[in-house]
Amino acid sequence: MNLKQKLLALAIAIILVSFIAVGIDTFYKAPENPCNKIYETRPKLFISNCELLQEPNKTVCFNEQQLFYDNQSIQSQKCFEEFQPRENFYKRNVFIILTILGVLSIILGTLVKNLHALSFGLMLGGLIDIVYAIIRYWANMNEYFRFIILGILLGILIWISYKKLR
Repeated sequence: MNLKQKLLALAIAIILVSFIAVGIDTFYKAPENPCNKIYETRPKLFISNCELLQEPNKTVCFNEQQLFYDNQSIQSQKCFEEFQPRENFYKRNVFIILTILGVLSIILGTLVKNLHALSFGLMLGGLIDIVYAIIRYWANMNEYFRFIILGILLGILIWISYKKLR
């Protein structure tokens, strides 16, 4: 493969990955985090306001602000715990979509004959999509699922390499 073909393959891979990412973002929106509204609606209280007061009002002011911030923390934590399962479900689905499309891109790349730049670009783009999927969902996978997924992907890549290079 000459330099032009390598650059074309790289361009195909980059555009393929971008196309898939934008497609997912366009047609499968991430759930909106309602916890962000807690931060947007809270009044802006500053400790410096309390410092301007005389005792005992100063102590009462500090205590009220501390109570307010403690309540905010409790609300934020509760909101986060309620939102987390929806976000995890979305991340899992995106992982599945990216992995399937990545594997299909690699398989399609192996089926393309005599167009080395296209073949390499599709396979590289598929590989990047798979790596991107794993990185996005890695923290949510348990160790057995990580092992199984990586084993399956390794098997697919070895099989494809064997078929392509034979």
